Amino acid sequence: MTSPINAAAGAPPLPAAIQLPRLAAILVTGADARGYLQGQLTADLDKLSPDRVQLACCNSPQGRVQAVLWMLDRRDGIALVLPAALLDGTVLRLRKYVLRAKAKIEPAGHLQLASLSRSALPADVTLPEAWSHCERGDVSYFTLPGVSDVMALGPLSASVDVAHEREWHLSQLRAGLPQVYPETHEAFVAQMLNIDLLGGISFDKGCYTGQEIIARAHFRGTVKRRMFLFHSTGPAPAPGTRVLAGEQHAGDVVDAAATDDGCDILAVISLAQLDSPLHVDGQTALLSRKSMPYAAT
Repeated sequence: MTSPINAAAGAPPLPAAIQLPRLAAILVTGADARGYLQGQLTADLDKLSPDRVQLACCNSPQGRVQAVLWMLDRRDGIALVLPAALLDGTVLRLRKYVLRAKAKIEPAGHLQLASLSRSALPADVTLPEAWSHCERGDVSYFTLPGVSDVMALGPLSASVDVAHEREWHLSQLRAGLPQVYPETHEAFVAQMLNIDLLGGISFDKGCYTGQEIIARAHFRGTVKRRMFLFHSTGPAPAPGTRVLAGEQHAGDVVDAAATDDGCDILAVISLAQLDSPLHVDGQTALLSRKSMPYAAT
């Protein structure tokens, strides 16, 4: 069952678009916006262009991931897309080091996230490949690798469809796209979430918060845990739930979504225990590993 919701007065009508209320956006503006984010995020902001989406993460000084972000270079500023549950905390975190920089970091409450099929795109929107971005009016249209639906960010008039939103979440998992949530805030180093494999880390751009730990893991080859996709016949566990090999702690759930016969799970697993029989803590069903669009080993 779908029902239309007007996100803003005068919002562009996208009748085939489905709201994604689990996501939100931050808008970073000002003369120093790009330079400031360069010192805070893992990606190289010098390479962010209006026609591309850029994955990045924000980290603690100890190199632990605080938020996974999709960045868009829009006319009104740099938009950072992330889970709505992390919005306020990430705004406060990014403001922490602004000091005299001419950068303003605000929740973009006037912008909503939605998904729609390619067939429903406006005729003048061209998105040739994954990680493409096209801005028309106040709306950004962008694509993510392995996800067939197109994302839209803007003052949208879209519909609510809970079943469709669940399918979109499942497609994100199956594409091997990581997220962190309040339960997993600062639980992982970036490489554990495969952010390096997805092009979200620059190892030659210079310093940023958490850079020393992340670079050390890369150059010393000490990444001992990676994120993999699994299927279980049990219910979807919460992020942060432990994954066990027998009685031993083998990893942790990153994200999970229900399927018709159980659930699909993204989990960070110790490479030394990857081939062991694994199960979610509190469940007996064994996990079966599934392929992702990219190799994690």
